[in-house]
Amino acid sequence: MNRGAACLDGSPPAIYFRAGSGEGINKWFINHQGGGWCTSLTDCLGRSKTVLGSSKSYTATIVYNDGYLSILPSVNPLMYNWNVAYFPYCDGASFAGHNETVTVVDGTKLYFRGFDNLQAYLSHLNTNHQLQKGTDFMIGGCSAGGLATYLHIDWWKANLPSSAKVRGLPDSGFFLDYNSPSYPPKYSTDMRWVFQQQNVSSGVNQRCIQMRTPVSDCFFAEHTVPYITTPIFPLQSRFDSWQLDNELGNKSDNSLVNLYGALFDQRFQVISNNAANGYFWDSCYHHCAQWNSIRINGQLSGSAVQDWYNGGTTDRFFQQQNYPCSACCTP
Repeated sequence: MNRGAACLDGSPPAIYFRAGSGEGINKWFINHQGGGWCTSLTDCLGRSKTVLGSSKSYTATIVYNDGYLSILPSVNPLMYNWNVAYFPYCDGASFAGHNETVTVVDGTKLYFRGFDNLQAYLSHLNTNHQLQKGTDFMIGGCSAGGLATYLHIDWWKANLPSSAKVRGLPDSGFFLDYNSPSYPPKYSTDMRWVFQQQNVSSGVNQRCIQMRTPVSDCFFAEHTVPYITTPIFPLQSRFDSWQLDNELGNKSDNSLVNLYGALFDQRFQVISNNAANGYFWDSCYHHCAQWNSIRINGQLSGSAVQDWYNGGTTDRFFQQQNYPCSACCTP
């Protein structure tokens, strides 16, 4: 890996790779693992002792064969035979940090190098797996990896073959810039701390950094999307279970949850401003991992993504129902 790349504890980042086959031999799905963020030095220290902050206990191989990582065409009709580059998440800032200073907490060195890791992944794939021969690329990730997709999709586009088709598939990565009036911790405040501590400014969308004030806004999808030029197809719940638990801090007051859903609707509309974007926007209470588990207008997410990628005429799926909606969660 490149100089500067490091997990929180200083161990080297890693990649898991699965080769494509048949018509997918020069097509790529690049997937960023999710897993939240560390939002204080104490939190980052604790995280550095886990698989979300260290590669020391990574296994030599992993099995990923479900959802949009499935090798079954019946499950994953678009990408079942594509190359897969899976990036384990060990930096705590959605692969965006670039703090060259080593931070010492209780005698332990911490490294905030997520964007350095991303650049190392790119270099490794170019050197070892002929990435530059790729013709098609889907950039994705779930949760914090979904946010990483919003933050980095244009960077990927700029560093892949100019003739390649590049698209984004962020899953549950549209976290609102929101501080609950009654629930600690304050998500928006916490994320802005991450932005400053990990020196994220060089590791997010640079058009956003140039145009937006304060620049820490660019660590949120809702502010970054207007500056993204690469087409994206978000998979997203209006009542994201992580957000209701950790941003709103309430999932039992239905009226309050529905007000949050209405706010989410208002802010998510920025996706629609780019005619090339699609979305699969549901009203099920969940966070990630609902590939082909929800049907909107008769369509499942797998076929919806395939149709959008291939230029289909129906590419925006919106399930507008009030919370709670158990019927929204079934295929």
